[in-house]
Amino acid sequence: MLPRITATVRTDAAFGVGNRRGETTEGRELGMWQESDSAVGDLLTSRVLGEVGQIDAPVKVSSWWADHGITIDSSELNRDALFALAARCRERADADWVSFLWHVLAWGVMGDFRNAPTIVASAASADQRVRLNEILRRAAEASHLGEIRSAYTVIRGKVPRLGSAFFSKFLYFTGDRSSSDPSAVILDSRVSAAAFTLTGRDYSEQNAAKYEDFCIDMHKWSQQFETPADVIEFRMYQFGQLIDSRRWKWLHAEASLYREGCRQVGFDDIAERRAHLAGWTK
Repeated sequence: MLPRITATVRTDAAFGVGNRRGETTEGRELGMWQESDSAVGDLLTSRVLGEVGQIDAPVKVSSWWADHGITIDSSELNRDALFALAARCRERADADWVSFLWHVLAWGVMGDFRNAPTIVASAASADQRVRLNEILRRAAEASHLGEIRSAYTVIRGKVPRLGSAFFSKFLYFTGDRSSSDPSAVILDSRVSAAAFTLTGRDYSEQNAAKYEDFCIDMHKWSQQFETPADVIEFRMYQFGQLIDSRRWKWLHAEASLYREGCRQVGFDDIAERRAHLAGWTK
């Protein structure tokens, strides 16, 4: 089962979001559930995935890092700890951004370390470490200034096996959380699949312009639904788990309800069916 998360979010009538066929919102009759930006609101209020918030649960650090001679400051890491570590790095002229990247990966790598040895090897020698540290410093600086496209461009392709799913985490944690402007958000395959399934917007093309579009759209949804962008990202990650990063599995769950003769099919109806098909519920 997905972890339970808690908080509140304004949706429903205030934002024209409805879950079920035949519901009315601001006097307008809604049809069956369909992909749109409003589906982000459906996601945030879904009873199947639990309530919104509490995304800062700690992640246990794998022994892989110690086994490879890399020191991670804590046995557990969470988002707040990584934001605090990034802030300390910004205060130092000689900041060790390479070590910070290892901490981000220690938080973000979920059991699949096949790319980690190659990434770590990119800082094996003193010269390599200096080079990587400078790349990361420039990317972190651009991210904190809200220069999303520049930050992405600085880091993309510079480190073998460090794809956007990983380095967008680095950009996210080096961003300015206090800014009212768009900032870097984590974009991995689960989040990308979720956004496409929910809204029809395709962010799978890995380039700076598309990533900036994603961050801007997340900022827009954050304002629309009065929910932090990273909470929406985390919720999309959960939804990506639900559909196994495959849009067709969501569509299959929806179609199965219509085949059974259901006339009112909303977001949570489909989510419940998908959870059943995935073996999460009986």
